Amino acid sequence: MPLHNAGYQHWKGEHRGIWYRRMTIAANGLNGCLRNKWMRHLVVVCWTGALLQIGLLFVVGQLLVKDSAVVRWTGSLNSQLQLFAGGLTSWLEQHPEISVRCAQNLLFYYYTTALLGLSFAAIAMVIPHLVSRDLSSNAIVIYSSKAVSRLDYLIGKCGTVFGLLVLTWLGPLLASWFIGNLLAPRWHFFWHARVALVHVLLFSLTTMAILSLMALGVSAISPREKASVGLWLALWLLGGTFVNLAQHGRPWLKHLSLSYNLDQLALAIFRLGRDLNLARDNIPVFGSMLDGLKSHTVERLQHPDWMGAAIALVILLILAAAVLIWRVKPQ
Repeated sequence: MPLHNAGYQHWKGEHRGIWYRRMTIAANGLNGCLRNKWMRHLVVVCWTGALLQIGLLFVVGQLLVKDSAVVRWTGSLNSQLQLFAGGLTSWLEQHPEISVRCAQNLLFYYYTTALLGLSFAAIAMVIPHLVSRDLSSNAIVIYSSKAVSRLDYLIGKCGTVFGLLVLTWLGPLLASWFIGNLLAPRWHFFWHARVALVHVLLFSLTTMAILSLMALGVSAISPREKASVGLWLALWLLGGTFVNLAQHGRPWLKHLSLSYNLDQLALAIFRLGRDLNLARDNIPVFGSMLDGLKSHTVERLQHPDWMGAAIALVILLILAAAVLIWRVKPQ
């Protein structure tokens, strides 16, 4: 009788599909990021910003209540601010279907773009946990020996970046929208604020997909972690230099800035120009305040350069994909 039974035996364990392998790769990278105390501090800062956004939404909602503490406080302001606050209160009360939508769309545009800067910093800390460290240790060969294809590997690594952006960006955005409208004095705030939610989801999910692929491409350029992180910081921080150079006769240079391209995409999705026109038509004092804006600022809000930004982003994504195909393969 043989020591070991070499015959067929039916598998009795739990079957786990291919997405389990991909999620394991993503979870391993995300757990490695969260072991960094600076990453945990950054997550706390992002969620603190959500509390501030909730506070702003609460103040806007209280303008609908005539005897609220916010309305009484506006009586102690100077005459111009009292006029503006009174016009805003009347507008909110008489036309909530327009006022709530415009006010929240404007607030969430600035909050979304401000929080995006912190997400860039978070990606800088996750870069070493993506492809760079695996290139330096030849871990990709081990992945291949475990029947994990290159596609599975890249999806798992994209999941790491995506999960991190959910913690630092999308999560605070959705929480602030839901809790802010939950604290509003009228339930119809949820309905009137739906446009802002759609814009937040459309811009954030699109940007998260772009940044995930870009982060993988940058991480795959070098097996040295510091070099990859430095390249990401240069791609993020040096973009302002290209925008300044574009003002001196070379307008195409501004599209070398990843931040500029994403900002144009945000302006095209949130359509702030339409909201500002509605505010100008309904609040006379607000219209006089907008007249003080510089002409190029109004032009930027009314007509964002989204086409050039989209072309530049597609080119950057193609370059990132090419780097991944070249670098991420078994030796």
